[in-house]
Amino acid sequence: MARRLSKWSLLLWIWAFASCQEAPLVQSVYSFHHDDWYADSAIVVDVNVTDSLAVYRVEFQVRHHAEYPYSNLYLFREIRSESQTEYQDTVEIRLSDAQGNWYGTGIGALKTLVLPYKQAGLRFPKTGMYRFRFQHGMRDQPLHGIRDFALTIEKEDLSTE
Repeated sequence: MARRLSKWSLLLWIWAFASCQEAPLVQSVYSFHHDDWYADSAIVVDVNVTDSLAVYRVEFQVRHHAEYPYSNLYLFREIRSESQTEYQDTVEIRLSDAQGNWYGTGIGALKTLVLPYKQAGLRFPKTGMYRFRFQHGMRDQPLHGIRDFALTIEKEDLSTE
């Protein structure tokens, strides 16, 4: 009986902890029709930032099919405020090693890779609307094999540091 009680109390604690967590500021998923991503089809996510003192954890996910023809993916990334470009870069994402083993997780032909937008948390200089924009930088038109792209933005809990 004691063993059964401890399992239930552990499950109850996990459920209580998960339910008390703050919901993400943004959780957006874009699925590509027929797994084809066209270069002129930018992924755009608008975010209303109400706390400029907070640190945010920004992650994006790329879900691709095992038939994706490359070991990498180039992304053009941009963050715009209401008045200017706050951040802009091009990043190469390594999807597999030199032997063709996929880095992402998943069962079967779909693999998902979760990556931070930046290694450190992200702060927004002022409150207001921000636009995140992602566009692939590969030569193929369309780029075949990319199934989904997701963006998640959450406040980091700095109280435990």
